[in-house]
Amino acid sequence: MSPGEYARLLAIVCPPESVCWLCRGTLGPIRHDLGGRHRLGPSLDHVVPASKGGTWDLSNLRPAHQCCNSARRDRPPSIPRGVRSSRWANAGRRGT
Repeated sequence: MSPGEYARLLAIVCPPESVCWLCRGTLGPIRHDLGGRHRLGPSLDHVVPASKGGTWDLSNLRPAHQCCNSARRDRPPSIPRGVRSSRWANAGRRGT
């Protein structure tokens, strides 16, 4: 992917004041003024990692801080607070 193509996708998926989908804004807004190499700078995160067959389609891209994207690597995103796993959601039900 060329730098121009990446910049075009970044402008679409991660406009100024975007909220990182991985930390859900706990580190603040994504900072375009700091550049993509800064830990709070913008990056495009793949929902399905490229190393696992994910594509560069808009439906597979989310805005992320550079540090959050780097920390996630190619693992699935963590479950956000307040969302229970299916095991806990079904606890106490008959047959589970």
